[in-house]
Amino acid sequence: MSAFSALPLIDRRKLLIGAGGTALVAGGLSGCSSSKAETNSASTNQSVKLPSYIPIEGAKPDFPGTTEGVEPAYKLFPTERKKTVPEKPGTGKDTITGMVINYATVPPGVSKNPFWQGLNERLGIDLKLQITPNADYIQKFSTVIAGNELPDMMLTQVVANFPSLLEKRFSPLDEYLGGDAVKDYPNLANIPTQVWKSVIYNGKIFGLPLPRGLIGTYNFIRADRFKEAGVSTEPKSLAELLDAGKALTDPKKRRWAYSMIGQPRALLARMNEEPNVWRNEGGTFTHAYETDAYKRSVSDLIAMWKSGVMHPDAFNPQQPFKELFAAGNIAINASDGYTGFNSYQSTGAASEGFELGLMPVYKRDGGELAPWALGSGSFGMASIKKMDAERVKLCLRLANYLAAPFGSEEYYYLSYGEEGVDHKVDKAGNPTLTDSGKVNVAIPMRYLGDGPKASYSPGRPQDAKKQHDYQSMEVPHGVANPAIGLFSNAQATKNATADKAFLDSVNEIIQGRKPYSGFGDVLSTWKSAVGDEMRKEYQDQLQKKGSGDK
Repeated sequence: MSAFSALPLIDRRKLLIGAGGTALVAGGLSGCSSSKAETNSASTNQSVKLPSYIPIEGAKPDFPGTTEGVEPAYKLFPTERKKTVPEKPGTGKDTITGMVINYATVPPGVSKNPFWQGLNERLGIDLKLQITPNADYIQKFSTVIAGNELPDMMLTQVVANFPSLLEKRFSPLDEYLGGDAVKDYPNLANIPTQVWKSVIYNGKIFGLPLPRGLIGTYNFIRADRFKEAGVSTEPKSLAELLDAGKALTDPKKRRWAYSMIGQPRALLARMNEEPNVWRNEGGTFTHAYETDAYKRSVSDLIAMWKSGVMHPDAFNPQQPFKELFAAGNIAINASDGYTGFNSYQSTGAASEGFELGLMPVYKRDGGELAPWALGSGSFGMASIKKMDAERVKLCLRLANYLAAPFGSEEYYYLSYGEEGVDHKVDKAGNPTLTDSGKVNVAIPMRYLGDGPKASYSPGRPQDAKKQHDYQSMEVPHGVANPAIGLFSNAQATKNATADKAFLDSVNEIIQGRKPYSGFGDVLSTWKSAVGDEMRKEYQDQLQKKGSGDK
């Protein structure tokens, strides 16, 4: 199947595709043949020999992972750290250039960063990175592609004619990674087979997946605020959720249940049992927007907005939702990236009485857990530009180092740097970054290679069980997006603009600026702009494969 798990999303977990960026990329690919895109069929991609899955026997977790997709969890950092890369990837004279996205303050350059210097020494590679803020990454990516000045490795994003872009500019990796060939890179072989399906285009392996847990997101809550308000941290119906929202809201104290419209929106999507973006019934695709469940969610949001449980600036995408949460102004940050758990914990710790909780979601009428919207299993993919075989192997050795598993010697350095400089260790062996370490270690090099995740919170062994229990509760009730693994050129080129226009109109309806009765017209406009075309492209791929329900 072709990758769709590098899907553009609208927050820090994914990359937003913009019309300007699409135009630049499309212009830069004017020499690509359309026949290349046609080779990107489901049947062709299904025939690819995927890398063998060879799990690494590492430190035993306190709470094991499951075949359903629950991550392993550790109370303490393993004291015996296995070395998984016995030899340096490079010779000490090698250089690799890379382009990566960044969601934090840009770390100091290598000349002022002892961690980066130590990393280069361990790699035997002078790693030169273009570190681009997430807000600018689309434009940067587009400019680099259009100018054909590609670094050796880069985090890609799905854009217009993406299969053709990969064919023309990037190296297929089948001969290096297909089947047992991946054994030359043991940490890459530790990536489950299913995740590799996200990097298959044109019947070839065109990149390295960046694994993420199937849980995808967490519903973060201020458990202390819930207790203070005297409401349950597990509202088991829409009625209980509405009551909790009112109890958590006191505008005079500058307190609200939610900071942004997307938070109650995400909860209601689950409660009302909307599809996870798309639903596939016998080869026919239906988008969440087209369902009665979505329309019901809009109606619920109208009532919630009128009740005052949302911050007055809830429709501002620049709302500093994490800062408001840490300060106690907001009690519920639903559907944020699960890998941010430790960040939420450390940021909120400065707030008196702070207690971080994770809230499950129940069906609208109560009683049963709602179907969870599973993530794609991958953040996206890192690709290697067209180059000679020895250079490709060098890049793969680098990626193999970066994909070191939790608990390994390499993982320890990548995450915490040098003891006494970048981190200190408590009596139980848990590493904690120093103030300088927090800055120096924040190099986003793992967007060029990464391995499966594990749940671990330094110095907080109780959080391992908290996360494992939450994942164990929600993942088995998960529903996947059936469009993952399929490519839609309409999605890549038109959806960002059409989706924004749709959601802007829906937000106007929620705020009472447009009538609820006009929702049908808003939906028809979206379907004409992109929805029907995306549906056809997905269904055509399935028909070529001869697939039924999925």
